Amino acid sequence: MSGYNMDELVHRMSGLGIKGSAELPTSSISILSHTHGRQRREERGIDKRQLQEAVKYGHKERANPGRDGKTRWRYTHKGIVYITDETSRHEITSWKIADAQDVAPSQGVLGARWGGGTSHVLLIVDHSGSMRKNDVPGYNNRIAAVYDCLARDLVKPQLRAGVGMGKLQVSLIEMSDDAQVVFERAALSSSLLSFLKGRMNARARSHGNYLLALDAARNILLDDVARRNQVFIIMLSDGAPSDHNAYSISYQEDDDEFYYSLRQPTAFARLHGSRVLTNQKWSTVSQLVQLECVEWVKRVGDLLGRDRVFMGTVAFGPPSENYVVLEKMAAALPRSSFQKLGLSAACLRTALSSLTDSITTLRTEVTPAYTGGGRQLTLRPDILLKGERQSYGECDRIHDGLSWELYIGSKFVHKRRYDPATKRMVDAPFTTSEPVPSWGCAYPEMKKGVAHAMHKFGEGAERVVYQCTEVVSFDGGKTGYCVGPRLVAKSTRFNEYLQTEEFHRDFCRTQGEAEELAQLFNRRLRGGPEWQLHFLPCFVYTIKDGGRYSGRRGVLEILVEEELEGKFTKWNNNTGGVARGSLCDTNRSNGINKTTLGAIEEDDEDYDSDYDSDDYDNYGSASSASADDVPQCFSHFTHYVTAGLKLVCDLQVVG
Repeated sequence: MSGYNMDELVHRMSGLGIKGSAELPTSSISILSHTHGRQRREERGIDKRQLQEAVKYGHKERANPGRDGKTRWRYTHKGIVYITDETSRHEITSWKIADAQDVAPSQGVLGARWGGGTSHVLLIVDHSGSMRKNDVPGYNNRIAAVYDCLARDLVKPQLRAGVGMGKLQVSLIEMSDDAQVVFERAALSSSLLSFLKGRMNARARSHGNYLLALDAARNILLDDVARRNQVFIIMLSDGAPSDHNAYSISYQEDDDEFYYSLRQPTAFARLHGSRVLTNQKWSTVSQLVQLECVEWVKRVGDLLGRDRVFMGTVAFGPPSENYVVLEKMAAALPRSSFQKLGLSAACLRTALSSLTDSITTLRTEVTPAYTGGGRQLTLRPDILLKGERQSYGECDRIHDGLSWELYIGSKFVHKRRYDPATKRMVDAPFTTSEPVPSWGCAYPEMKKGVAHAMHKFGEGAERVVYQCTEVVSFDGGKTGYCVGPRLVAKSTRFNEYLQTEEFHRDFCRTQGEAEELAQLFNRRLRGGPEWQLHFLPCFVYTIKDGGRYSGRRGVLEILVEEELEGKFTKWNNNTGGVARGSLCDTNRSNGINKTTLGAIEEDDEDYDSDYDSDDYDNYGSASSASADDVPQCFSHFTHYVTAGLKLVCDLQVVG
């Protein structure tokens, strides 16, 4: 045995399949660590002792050779994979099998062929070479930041929110020269979370071609048509499409109209999509790629139903890059968002938190029946049709039954609001703006009422939204004249709540309490008009619909607010996300707008409303802040001033 040390002997015997190391104490197994291997071990929570156990007891097989062609060994033991050099002494890398990049999460259990109560989140992630750049603080590269934030701020919150929600499936497409479907319809689970964490170490490469990825996405989405799933598409890229490198133009003229097709070189052996109509003979490949991407979004909306698809595009790259295609893709659907973030991981986390809120809302919409409040809720069949917003002005004449339903005279029971002082619903006056008083004097037969559009123009998790206006009628309700401000009416989406008087009244109470806190906040802040914060007053209108919607009761309540015009900005949400203009450029956000202030629980105990005590006289001033800080400051204020009993958040501001 002379001439061999113990490590050489163990290596030679193990190479013959003899467990020479089995007789050694585990702690005596030689592990020579290097910076790369040690760093990977720390990232993945693996102890050196686990590597020693893998060498002593694990299954040994040849691994892929190193870049220099030298032999490497793979040891697998108790869920740990350990790669060594040819002597089995030098540590190359290691990982947990749950984090292994070649172990995709399992496919989710699909719903029934028709229906099934499932939401589908489809992720399209840019995997081009630029995503390898090390320019995101706190991360090795852009791709690591993206997958870490997807795991922490998209999947993890959905795991927490899973109880009582509809099912959620997730698909992932990585976009480079080609499109790799990494997994399809994976179930929401801890293994999915671990897998996305493991993708932080994936190697991005080459170009980012949009069209092949969109083709792959369409093939996946075809299964959602019959199942009537809600679909949430998130496309994340750090730049413009690179498809112009892979396509040429096929041109055809037909009756003075010009058609272009995008043709790939013969190496790809395929044609892309359908012909694109344009009136410009000089259209470039880049322009046609943009057109085709936007048309793809529209076709998906038409295929699945535009009320069932949310399109979220995220620009996570240098501000100087061109993100026009991403912006236009989002603009192609009514339920959508485009967010331009720069290279800040904090902004990416905030953006994904906002998208998580929208996914949570979608998960409550996925089925004709879902569990809520301990009972089954069923969607109203009469709210399925969606219409366009109608143009009308004050004193315009509208007709009952022609896109409007009029409730005049005895059919208009009353209008009420929440009174914070008495903590109950009280009668509210009909509009007194001209010409209502003049007409009332001149025409004693004038009757007052409300007009309600026949078809919704929007919806959220619990309510559908209609156009609404107060009206006066001189012919018994056959026609009416619009008076007062433009309004929106909100009605429940569920049959069970049609019979519940408290459904809308609770919202009015919540809104009233929020306004009371806002008035106190404004007094404490002592700022100018741009610093003042107010909540819309809301009213409950009670109408007699003859049982059309309300069933046996014959009486229906609708929640009504004044219609606001302007840009809606969401400043914070229920999961801790905060959008600050100085940090995150959130260019536009359409679609699902949460109007309820969910953090004011509707069954909380009462608290002392005498807030004007000396305890809070010196709460603070606006001297060192900007107006952009007001919404988040208000949320903090509500928690502080109510001694932790209330927190008003999920704030959306119109300016």
